[in-house]
Amino acid sequence: MATLTITDAKIIVGGYNLSGFHSSCEMTYEVEILDDTTFGTSGTRSAKPGLKTFSFTGNMFWDTSVDEMLFNRIGAVPEVMSIAPVGNAEGDRSYCLKGVGATYSPASGEVGALMRTNLDCRASGTPLVRGQLMTTGAKGTTGNASGGLITAVSATQRMYSALHVTAVSGGTPSFTGIVESDDTGSFTTPTTRLTHDAMTAIGANWKEAAGPVTDTYWRAKWTITGTTPSFTVYWTFGIL
Repeated sequence: MATLTITDAKIIVGGYNLSGFHSSCEMTYEVEILDDTTFGTSGTRSAKPGLKTFSFTGNMFWDTSVDEMLFNRIGAVPEVMSIAPVGNAEGDRSYCLKGVGATYSPASGEVGALMRTNLDCRASGTPLVRGQLMTTGAKGTTGNASGGLITAVSATQRMYSALHVTAVSGGTPSFTGIVESDDTGSFTTPTTRLTHDAMTAIGANWKEAAGPVTDTYWRAKWTITGTTPSFTVYWTFGIL
């Protein structure tokens, strides 16, 4: 059994890395329980699973640099989110979804204390995908991650990719992310499975596709163009 002391969780919302503003967070993944009790159940209630739900609550120190961003996202268009207990290296556990901001508390605290705030988000139209980090950090040239063994995709499953760009610089920069699969870890005959929209500014892009795919090895690949371009990315992929 492996335990973890949480010291460096990753919380990415759209094109914003909010990890350094948070002091605690909580993800809840559950299913609605529907009562279908009838006569003849021996005096015991019966239940069936309904819709799955997801909620995220993050507690932060209030900061002027993210106040407007958080305020404008309440009830706005669903945003691509990635959340990880660590999420610093390729292969680390990372969760992704499209969520909507439900609650933002612009001011909270006592006299003499640091002002705090919190953000609550709920899933919107996508499941919570239990995946892994494909790559992260600064990218300045076309390249690919090393990739690794994940799993095949059955006919009833889908593959999901959440690409975040949290910083961009250079002249006319463009970043196009691709997810490839192969039947061996050497990636001698890779097949493109997902292609993200070209990213030219901070933001995020969500892609998904149905199975089946018999390949079991997966990696991230990217094409970068521009004059001395630089992108900071956080990229989660999963199969569900």
